[in-house]
Amino acid sequence: MLMRTPSYHLPPTGPQRFRRRAAWLLGGMFFLSLVIYAALTVAHATEGPIVAVDGDTIYVGEEKVRIIGMDAPETYQARCESERLRGHRATAHLRSLLASGAVTLRRQGRDRYGRTLAHVYVDGRDVARLMIEAGHAVPYHCPGGRCPRRIDWCS
Repeated sequence: MLMRTPSYHLPPTGPQRFRRRAAWLLGGMFFLSLVIYAALTVAHATEGPIVAVDGDTIYVGEEKVRIIGMDAPETYQARCESERLRGHRATAHLRSLLASGAVTLRRQGRDRYGRTLAHVYVDGRDVARLMIEAGHAVPYHCPGGRCPRRIDWCS
């Protein structure tokens, strides 16, 4: 009769343990990022159609959203014809941006007119920054809820 010697599995040591833990950590992070991406995609799909009404305001379904971080020329309450033309160009550019990829909103409360304030992203790119870089808007921030005067697009 042959006797087998028991084979013991030795626990991993130093570098082996580090590699194993790193692999689990990276795998977990990858899985979590897939879950987050899927959740954002589903949330976007259920929000409804997104329509640009002017250069810095959009409708998401029935919700009116003011984009944080920029000010664009007015189209409907323009002070002069030059501002109205700039406003139409800004609106057209915003529409093309929104149609170019997956839109994500990060809501930040409401303004005094009842509009939702939100950071808007297209495929992870900040829409306010893209509009400013294209020359269709200027930076506009309201620290502590106190907003500066808006730019005079007619001068």
